[in-house]
Amino acid sequence: MRYYSVTYMTTASPHKTSKKPPAPVFLSAVILLFFCSLSVADSIGFVPDYIDGSTPVTTSGTTPTTATTATSAANDSVALSSLPQLGETNTSATPTTLPTGIEPTRLIISSINLDLPVQNPSTTNVDTLDNLLKNGPAHYINSADLGQAGNLIIFAHSSHLPIVINKMFQAFNKIPDLNAGDSITVVGSDGKNYLYSVVSVVKADTNDGTTIDTSPTHGTNLTLVTCDTLTGVSARFVLTATFVGVSSVVVGK
Repeated sequence: MRYYSVTYMTTASPHKTSKKPPAPVFLSAVILLFFCSLSVADSIGFVPDYIDGSTPVTTSGTTPTTATTATSAANDSVALSSLPQLGETNTSATPTTLPTGIEPTRLIISSINLDLPVQNPSTTNVDTLDNLLKNGPAHYINSADLGQAGNLIIFAHSSHLPIVINKMFQAFNKIPDLNAGDSITVVGSDGKNYLYSVVSVVKADTNDGTTIDTSPTHGTNLTLVTCDTLTGVSARFVLTATFVGVSSVVVGK
């Protein structure tokens, strides 16, 4: 903290008395003393953290954060580990209903001969989602809907076993074969075709704390996730595609 002093110089005279400081100088000194006092009070805890207008959200044993920051952090990404292991788990749980918009109903990727219906479960329970994947790809409820800025996440099984009775365990087997620029069509519940272009296909691991960005500030995107069964249980392939446009042309089955 800096301290300032103001010295008023007067000329000694046997016939004149010292003049009072001008009003602006007096006012400046009062304001300076006020902010110095406020700074001292803040340093010893007398000034609340939300003096700037924000309200702190406090959790026992943690540092207070603002409600806006806490909400933003919760909604702007999805942990890769929160998606199912994409194995053959057969469990159930009570779904949590969340609001939805234009849901994806069908996924078409002509270059790898993929044409499958898309489920829209209203749950984030990993075991339940894993069990639903026996019926095909699924849309993750906490990701964007079609037509929304953000990231639409669809995931499905992959399996490289020589014999697979349920072909849905091989739904995304060829996702790693896609290249940048390949086209993807997602049919919406509104009957329109939402077109995307592949940007990249990368390997990831759920043990690395990898997250999928769902923030609307990064545009309108599509992410396809499946397991990398040849590498390990925690290994994943993550495809990223960017939105191109909407078409009303009916795509043949």
